[in-house]
Amino acid sequence: MDTTALTRALRRTPLFETLQDAALSEIVGLTSVHRLERGEVLFWEGDPATFLPVVLSGRVKLFRSDSEGREQVLHVMRAPASFAEAAVFGPGIFPATAQALEPGTVARVASGELVALLRRRPEVALAILTSFSLWMRRLVDLIDGLALRSVEERVAAYLWSAFVRSGLTTLQGATLRLEEPKHVVASLCGTAPEVLSRTFRRLERSGVVRVEGPQVVLLDPEALATLAGA
Repeated sequence: MDTTALTRALRRTPLFETLQDAALSEIVGLTSVHRLERGEVLFWEGDPATFLPVVLSGRVKLFRSDSEGREQVLHVMRAPASFAEAAVFGPGIFPATAQALEPGTVARVASGELVALLRRRPEVALAILTSFSLWMRRLVDLIDGLALRSVEERVAAYLWSAFVRSGLTTLQGATLRLEEPKHVVASLCGTAPEVLSRTFRRLERSGVVRVEGPQVVLLDPEALATLAGA
């Protein structure tokens, strides 16, 4: 990817979209671009945070796993988006593993040089703080959902968000293909795959959605929005 294309790609991310051209040009000079294949790991939990990752295309899941290999998916990063700012500017260790869900492209901004840049360009520091606040809100929403909402409500919220992200209409009869494998959807909803399947069946019996393999048909938009808290 040439410098012009990389500048345009970084400009599309919320972290860098408001930066002046001169500041963004310096960041481009600190950045390398890497192609990820499906299933490829960008970094492992516990690795040194030597770069700030920015998803330019594709999707990357962030997860933690226990000694038995069970995963808890924390978030799915969809391009364009930066992440792991807290690791880079905090303890310097990635707290989770990042793995590509599909082929894509990731930019890696060298962390040491980026920290030095913050001292020269306070506008970059302000952009980082804004990104921190967005991640804090995501974590609060995650904890709130797991602690205060039922599995059915969490699954409904995931489905409603998927319909909205897809750009499809949220009218009766709208159909989408699940963005992630069902085991990833289950983890994002804080439940097990078998519980997710039972929840899908309950939503079908209630006339809210119909799930046909990876396809979801929206039967009652109002009911789904209510369950999702939309």
